[in-house]
Amino acid sequence: MPNTRIKEEMILAGVSISDLAEYLGKTDKETVDLLNTELGIMQNYKVMLAVTEIVRRRERA
Repeated sequence: MPNTRIKEEMILAGVSISDLAEYLGKTDKETVDLLNTELGIMQNYKVMLAVTEIVRRRERA
């Protein structure tokens, strides 16, 4: 399954699809579709960076 690691990290960090979609400026469906496709290195990096930033924002709040 594509992007299993990203999905696992999102679960562990408590980041929802809606949180990620909002950060990326996409709809929930677009984000699910993105996570269900094979991403390139730069796309993987962008998504993981977004997950990290969402977690950091929560910690600051």
